[in-house]
Amino acid sequence: MNPNLKDISSNLPRRQIVKAALTFVTGLTTTSLVSLLMTKSTKKAQAIVVQRPNEFTLNGNGTQIKYSILNEVSQLDYKTQNTSVHFSGDDIKTLTTDIGTLITVIISSPNPTVGGNTVNLSFLLPTVNLPIGDREIPVQTQAILTTEKTSGLIRRPIFGQLQLYETFPLKGTARYR
Repeated sequence: MNPNLKDISSNLPRRQIVKAALTFVTGLTTTSLVSLLMTKSTKKAQAIVVQRPNEFTLNGNGTQIKYSILNEVSQLDYKTQNTSVHFSGDDIKTLTTDIGTLITVIISSPNPTVGGNTVNLSFLLPTVNLPIGDREIPVQTQAILTTEKTSGLIRRPIFGQLQLYETFPLKGTARYR
């Protein structure tokens, strides 16, 4: 006999309601439904252990980025054809988001008196699970160069859009060392 939803009493415990609903929807008893969903294996369960990479090497658009966390200190090397800059510790801003960890550094800043442009590099680090024993795994992500106009101490008003963005893809490897 198939139970109907109207047969589910409102004073039954939740477990009984769920069992009755599963039986009604699937036509199977709860026990047979669980048996159907469980894989039958004679092997013992094996734990799969992963580690998080602590070094990323990324390239794209003529840019090379090496980001690492060693001894709990962040390091970042940024190289282009015309620029080579090293950042460490508090010079590197990190923000954990739903889409990865946003890394930001200031590539160049203007004379504070006169003003000019500040250039920031930001890129997303995806969450990566690296199997124990594997040394590296390929990754791809996006970078953003933000150029922001600043007025300096003279305080001349700046009109219009203050930030300009250049985005480009990055590819490389994530590794644990």
